[in-house]
Amino acid sequence: MSINFFEHREIISNNMVIFLRLRGISKLSLSKQTGIPRLTIDQVISGETPSPKQYNLQLTNINHTYELPEDYFITSLPSVQPIYAYSSIGDSAKDPVVRELLDGLDNILDIYSLYHLH
Repeated sequence: MSINFFEHREIISNNMVIFLRLRGISKLSLSKQTGIPRLTIDQVISGETPSPKQYNLQLTNINHTYELPEDYFITSLPSVQPIYAYSSIGDSAKDPVVRELLDGLDNILDIYSLYHLH
C-alpha cells in the first residue's frame, strides 16, 4: 500500500501532536531521531509544506523510524487530555485572581510538556 500523505495533511497534523504527547517527545527530539530538520517538523505539524513529494518522504521516514504502520497518522488516535496539576485542585469558588494565576501555571506546564528536551 502506498499512501499519499499529502492528501491527509489536516488529520496528520492533529495526529502528529497527539503522537508527540503520547510518546512524551519534543519536536526537537523527533527531529534528531528522524534526521528531519526541526523547521520541517513544524511544517509537517502545521500542514504547510512546499512539496507533496517531500511531505510524503518525511512521513514515511517518521513511520519507519518509529516502526509504525503506514496508515498510523491517518487513522484516528486517542486524544490526549492534559492533566492540570494546579487549577483543578481545591475549591471551585477560588478568588478569580488565584484561579487566573493557576490556569496560567497549567498553560505553562502544558506548553513545557510539548517542548521539553529529553
